[in-house]
Amino acid sequence: MRKDLEVYDIIQKKEYARDQPNLKKKVINRIQGFIRNKKPIELVGFWGVGPKDKYNWADIASCEFLEKLNIEVKKIYNLGIEFLFIFATQHGIHNGIEKKTINSYTKNMEKLFKKFKFRYINLESLWKKYDISFEKIDKIFKNKSVGWWKNIDNHLAIEKNAENRNLIFSPRESAQKYYIMRDLEKNMLEKEFHKSIFHAFVDSRLKCVLPNMPILYFYSRKGWSDAPWFVTKEK
Repeated sequence: MRKDLEVYDIIQKKEYARDQPNLKKKVINRIQGFIRNKKPIELVGFWGVGPKDKYNWADIASCEFLEKLNIEVKKIYNLGIEFLFIFATQHGIHNGIEKKTINSYTKNMEKLFKKFKFRYINLESLWKKYDISFEKIDKIFKNKSVGWWKNIDNHLAIEKNAENRNLIFSPRESAQKYYIMRDLEKNMLEKEFHKSIFHAFVDSRLKCVLPNMPILYFYSRKGWSDAPWFVTKEK
């Protein structure tokens, strides 16, 4: 069996994968390209921020879960996976999380990522590079035509998430601005990581806010789909 297909089969085990990938053939082609060029398989995704100011058991469990996946991949391809996370600082600001909390959590998470040898960057730096701002988001929001939101796939699911997470706007306004934000980020991600495979702790129902890239939909830890950065309860 081809090595790239063996790696793909591991990544798509039911233990790890919540859904079928977006652009399956491109996922396999990119895995094949990394193996051919003798490079780690580059997976890039967001790591969000929530109400907590430091990591807890849920963050650790998610990192251990991804490390377990990587250990399995390395049995087939010794260079394994290179995880790169984008700290979604601007998403946190949109949700009304205080900058002090965001800074504390991300600095704390950097220490955890270093233990697992995960790479990381800050979303704010990418926004500056690609000229994305809250002012631009607000301008687009104000110029939207009446009824545009009803045509967005799974818009009610985005509203439900906003209701649970956003501390500033109504669920609908928060969801709409979040969608616009993520829509602006699509081009940024597609250009900046054009050789990588995107991954997310969601399923394909939220494909509308993700870039047009090969995408893997992962559980956050075994048997769980909740994003670790929102988990505040004790284990």
